[in-house]
Amino acid sequence: MVTEKSSSWLPCGAAWVAVYGTLRAGGVNDVARLRPGLARVGSTVLTGTLHDLGWYPGLCLAGTQPVQAEVYALDSALEQQLDRIEGLWPEDVGEYAKRLLTLPVALAQGGTQEMPVLVYEALPPAVRGAPVIAVSDWLAWFAQTGRGAPGGAFQLRSHM
Repeated sequence: MVTEKSSSWLPCGAAWVAVYGTLRAGGVNDVARLRPGLARVGSTVLTGTLHDLGWYPGLCLAGTQPVQAEVYALDSALEQQLDRIEGLWPEDVGEYAKRLLTLPVALAQGGTQEMPVLVYEALPPAVRGAPVIAVSDWLAWFAQTGRGAPGGAFQLRSHM
């Protein structure tokens, strides 16, 4: 179900985002391509159930599976770009929701710090019937499948 959002967009207020799929470094939607010069702040482990949605993953936060994620600084302009990729803006296609989690982040410069991070969680209707992927590193798993990203513009599963 696609629902129109108002033309005004509001940021969630998070200063960091944790990415676990195509937005990771080397992924087809590498977040650094959206913001040249963007550096990884660190890494974290998300917990949930990882699903295969074709050429991108969906993580439901219910479950016990560890999933590797990279953490990047987030400003409102980048967040709006991510909302567009995840199908939340300018219209909500019903695949993902934004969640704020406080997680331990292994910092790129060393040490660990608890940080509030934005995570895009796949909603149950979006993963219904999708295979569960029992791996912690989706990017490595996807590379081993031999599947490539589709040509052309990014499309969410709900638009295919």
